[in-house]
Amino acid sequence: MTAKQLKSIANTSYILGIVCALMIYTQHTFGYFYVIRTGFYVFGGLGLILSLLQFRFLPENQWGDFNLLFWIGSAVIFIGFAFQNLHIKYASLVLILGLAVTGISYFINPFKRRKDEENDILDN
Repeated sequence: MTAKQLKSIANTSYILGIVCALMIYTQHTFGYFYVIRTGFYVFGGLGLILSLLQFRFLPENQWGDFNLLFWIGSAVIFIGFAFQNLHIKYASLVLILGLAVTGISYFINPFKRRKDEENDILDN
């Protein structure tokens, strides 16, 4: 399986997970609340895992776009939604923390190597 195929499957899973979450939070589950909640967990988790796995299949020269901080924030958001769905205390704080980490990741990528830090040292 290629990275492009994994990305399309991960994006489809994310979309299905978001649809399930919207149905749960708008209370339009059409009598299938537990099925839709299970779909939210399965599709959301699958999308997150497949998105992380797709970078295993990318060539190393394309890893510059990978931002681990973004994926950490996404995992915290998913956990926050699960907490909120299960009515666990402090779920809103976990969601806010995940959203903050994800937002910061758009401006900062602490795991990206700078061009001046690369090992392109010329031999003397």
